[in-house]
Amino acid sequence: MSESAPLYEVYALRYARWRNRMASHWFWTFDLYGEPDHERDMDFFFWLIRDGERVVLLDCGYDKVRAENRQRYQDDDPVELLSRFDVRPEDVERVIFSHLHFDHIGNLELFPNARFTVARREYEFWISPYGQVPGIRYASIPEEIQILKRFHDEGRVDLVEDEAEVAPGVRVTRVGGHTPGSLLTTVESRGGRLVLASDTIHYYEEMDKDRPFRLFTDIEEMLDTYGLLRDLAATPGTYVVAGHDPLVQERFASVDEQCIDLTRPLG
Repeated sequence: MSESAPLYEVYALRYARWRNRMASHWFWTFDLYGEPDHERDMDFFFWLIRDGERVVLLDCGYDKVRAENRQRYQDDDPVELLSRFDVRPEDVERVIFSHLHFDHIGNLELFPNARFTVARREYEFWISPYGQVPGIRYASIPEEIQILKRFHDEGRVDLVEDEAEVAPGVRVTRVGGHTPGSLLTTVESRGGRLVLASDTIHYYEEMDKDRPFRLFTDIEEMLDTYGLLRDLAATPGTYVVAGHDPLVQERFASVDEQCIDLTRPLG
């Protein structure tokens, strides 16, 4: 990191929670681990990254109306969560998409001044015939992919090959596994180096136990990513933040209801 790079505030903003699902629903071949099944709630976050000069989002949640058509509901409006930090949609200069599932890109049209960052491999996958296979397509909403394609055609989308610095002190790295172009976002924050894993690990136990999540496009890449994240988590001053785990709210300090300050690790 350059000496002049800023140190960011970083917040996980929880906009929904899915309840009453079992661990065997979320993990691939869970029955082979010899553990009793149990309830596993899933939290839904997007992430606010800012300093005094710029406002960046990692993902932006799912759209209220389009998600309700799938019986998926918000507990809190993402725009309202941003307003608690005096951030308006027009203040956002960049939105990084960790991948293109509907719970990560659903509000993309709300940010009129933003540029969008996504891995080239991810973008090309979802606009190709592979992204239209029913067993894959269900994780996206075609209307949202088309909105992103329109933004790309308008010149508002930056496609990342393997790695890029999207702002001073904010880097993205393509790792794949969960989807072909999943991105890790690394942020130099006021509380240390944060690795925002998003869905490269939904739950910490994926990384800790090599326990594959149920949805993936490349199992080898996904397991390699778990190993990479374990190595990063073992690095002093580095904190890996899982994408959907309720434990995030226990590992970092809350500053408001559903708003977690990732620069303040607990314990």
